[in-house]
Amino acid sequence: MPDRRMPPAPARPPQADAAPADPFVPFEDALRARLPSREDILREAKAQSAQRRLRRRQGAAAACVALCAGLWAWNPVLKERTVVVAAGVPRAWTAHAGTVVALDSRSSLTMQLRLRSRDLRLNAGQAVLDVAANWRPLRVYVGDTVIRDIGTVFRVRREGDGAQVAVLEGRVEVSGPSGRAELGAGQALDLGTLRPLPASVAALERETAWREGRLRFDGTPLSEVLALLGHYRAAPVRWAGGPVSGPEPRLSGEYRIRDVEALIDSLPAILPLRVERRPDGLVLVSAR
Repeated sequence: MPDRRMPPAPARPPQADAAPADPFVPFEDALRARLPSREDILREAKAQSAQRRLRRRQGAAAACVALCAGLWAWNPVLKERTVVVAAGVPRAWTAHAGTVVALDSRSSLTMQLRLRSRDLRLNAGQAVLDVAANWRPLRVYVGDTVIRDIGTVFRVRREGDGAQVAVLEGRVEVSGPSGRAELGAGQALDLGTLRPLPASVAALERETAWREGRLRFDGTPLSEVLALLGHYRAAPVRWAGGPVSGPEPRLSGEYRIRDVEALIDSLPAILPLRVERRPDGLVLVSAR
């Protein structure tokens, strides 16, 4: 009878050995000591971001400083105003920082408030400045000449091609194509040549009485009186009597500029003169 027993199971192949251990395990501690941790990486990233922000802020600050320095050197105009006084009564007002400006009849002045200075340009006529102290220095331009205030009251006059400065109080410094000069109270200077001109505080006070709306004469020759009267009206006042025999008539006294017409009409009562008014406003004065 055949043998019905199950054939023996084939022998299993020998199992492969277990996977070998990670070869880097022995070096794990050494690698960890040499490579940064996640916390270190995050800390370094934050530090670099902070440095970039700091550099950006420093760059912006440097740009701001450069811009401010450029503006300071440029000294831009912040405000500008031109005042014109036609023939008639002078005008006075208080300008920036308390400086009092008096502008005579037939005069024009441009004022500029700049970043680091106060600049005035006399275009025509005359002005008297009573300068108030301020961290912005005050400069007056007359043509190519610059007058720098050193705490003072001074007059600037411009007529045709000529100009002059006279100091009533304090001192001024003048610089221009002809050189530099400094003058004090009671002194006057031709701005074209820097040549001293005859002057005194008393004479300057009398000559600038127009600041108070008045005309002061102290033995003033008639020719000067007529020129001054014409200065404060639309039409001139002229001598029409030919050469004067003997000494030139002179006038003394104080009169209001608003009363110039009345003064003209009263001249025959004060001096031996005749006054003729023309329809166009011209006044002719002659000897009686």
